This record gives sequence, C-alpha cells and structure tokens, in this order.
Amino acid sequence: MRTDEKIALLDQMRRVKERGEKEVQTPEERTLTLEQALAALSEGKLELEDGRLLEFEIRSYFKEQLAFICFKGFYQASKEEESGLILVNHTEGVSQIMNWTPQKRVAKTLEQWSNLLVNGMAANRMSAQILKKKSLEMVEYVCFEVPAGEKQVWNILFRFKTQWMEFTGNYNCLREDAGTYGVLLEAMVIKLDEWMRKQEGACVDGE
Repeated sequence: MRTDEKIALLDQMRRVKERGEKEVQTPEERTLTLEQALAALSEGKLELEDGRLLEFEIRSYFKEQLAFICFKGFYQASKEEESGLILVNHTEGVSQIMNWTPQKRVAKTLEQWSNLLVNGMAANRMSAQILKKKSLEMVEYVCFEVPAGEKQVWNILFRFKTQWMEFTGNYNCLREDAGTYGVLLEAMVIKLDEWMRKQEGACVDGE
C-alpha cells in the first residue's frame, strides 16, 4: 500500500474512531445482493428500508479518461488533483479514494498484492483481515477489514490488471454498513470493469 493510500485510510479510521468509539451499534441484518446493487446502479437510484434515497452518477477522473460511479449529492468533502481524488461523507463514514502515482507496481499478482497489504498494515500496527479476493477481466480487487477503535472499517482496494498500472482505488465504509454501502461499493468496482471491457471492445472494433 502506497504512502498516500495509508494516509487517507488512517485519516478515515481516525474520524470513525472519534465519531463512535464508545458507541455500540448492532450490525445490519438485512443486506443487498450484488445483483440488486448492480441493478440499482444501472437505474441510478436505490431506496433503503428506512426511506432514504441513494442516487448514483458517473464521474470522470484523470483528464476524463476514466469513468466511475459514485454516490450523487452524498459527499460532504472532496479533493481532486492529478495525483488523486478523495470523496468523503463523514457522517456515514463512507469514502471513495483514487490514487495515481508514477511509482512502479511492486506486487505483480493478486496474491502478492494481498500479502503486501497485510504486511503493510502490520508494519503500521494494524491488523487487516482479508475477506475476499476477486480477479475480473480488467480489474482485480481485495475486500478487507481493519480496526478503528472499537469499530471495524470495511474496505475494497482495487486496481487495473493491464492498463493504467499507476492507478489504485480504495472505497470504504463501516463494517455495520457493509451489507448496504459495502455491497454498493463493490458493485461500483464491478461496473468499472464492465466499462473497461466496453472500452476495450470499442478499440478493437475501431481498428
């Protein structure tokens, strides 16, 4: 994990700890399926059981070459530079972070990347629990949890397999929200893979 990724993740964990270190919450029992989340992203909106309406939009990043889905009208703070983009909702404990760095990719395989993540966290005295590793056609990702005080932060770290090797993304939320926000964040990564495949197909057809 790169230095800027560590800083962003540590800052998110600090905010989570300050917000609810002494707060005890029951994890959500009902969860979305990936199929439901993907359908909601395609529709552009999702109404939660408590009546809240989540909306989604496509946003371009890195000189408009990379299109990704994010929550619409949701984030309270954002910062965008050529080296990265950070979107944060402090109240809900949700963020979407993207990094673009000229550093050479160290971990070549998904397994190496996963091990590097665990070891990097351990070096910072944090324990990362790997929940899922998935290799899609164009994108690969790791889902993991790290502690933040008495809470846990759910993360999905992803990167492209062949293109844009300098790019990594990290989306996260609280573990108790992994059944809603977490599933939606994972679906966003899957949609990014679909977009990449369409771009690849368009390039082939245009040759």
